[in-house]
Amino acid sequence: MDYFILGTFTGWLVGASPYLLLPFAAASMSLPRKMAAVKYFTFHAELLPHTEQVVFHKAALFGGVVRHTVDIKNLEKIDAALLPVPLMWDVNMFDDQMVFRDQESKECFVFDKEGAWNKDALEHPLLY
Repeated sequence: MDYFILGTFTGWLVGASPYLLLPFAAASMSLPRKMAAVKYFTFHAELLPHTEQVVFHKAALFGGVVRHTVDIKNLEKIDAALLPVPLMWDVNMFDDQMVFRDQESKECFVFDKEGAWNKDALEHPLLY
């Protein structure tokens, strides 16, 4: 979708077709929700018990991956209502019970409702 929006805007901008503005405008209407999902959605979390850290993997624009390494002592579970983007919860794919925040950087991590979790990692003594 990122490439579609960029392509239609670029095509309209260089004058390929004035009608490219219509699909660009239609696709851009979903940008607020998409930007919120890109900012908060975490598709993978990796527990590193030997360093007492968790590495969170987030998808970035145009297919990039951003990794955040957080010390477990700085990780806190927060209420979903504390996130400033209510549009995220309109789509029934995010788990409002799996929302975490790094106390140092204030970076938030939201997980998929249908995610598969390693039970041993979730019940690890370092996380409690």
